[in-house]
Amino acid sequence: MELNAENPFVQALAVSTTMAIFMIGVALGLMQIFKTGSPSVPFPITLLIFAVIFITGSVYFEGRGADYVGSLVGGSIAAFVATFSTIAFFTGIKYSLSGGISEMGPDAVVSALAVCMVFSMLIIRFLQHKLQSVY
Repeated sequence: MELNAENPFVQALAVSTTMAIFMIGVALGLMQIFKTGSPSVPFPITLLIFAVIFITGSVYFEGRGADYVGSLVGGSIAAFVATFSTIAFFTGIKYSLSGGISEMGPDAVVSALAVCMVFSMLIIRFLQHKLQSVY
């Protein structure tokens, strides 16, 4: 049996599964951050992630026609959201590798994966619909 990457079923399953794993990682990371009070990523690394995303986000928004203030605001919002998500994801990965998944139990993990796959598919279809009407 051969997997065809151009098959829409395979694409949808791969993207929704990847997004679901990211969502679960962020959720586990948030649980761990609230439990311990601090993320597992060092503060200098957090600042570096924020700086890189802020610069690329600002340049992106400026290239899309935003003025200087708008590009800085858009870059800072994008950097904050992406940095928070990234830090939560890596904290969740560390939590799951240190026994967090076994603490939750396999039924909860499979259920979370299924729910997140459904939500990620809804998000993908909603964004495709919105972007299709814009472009």
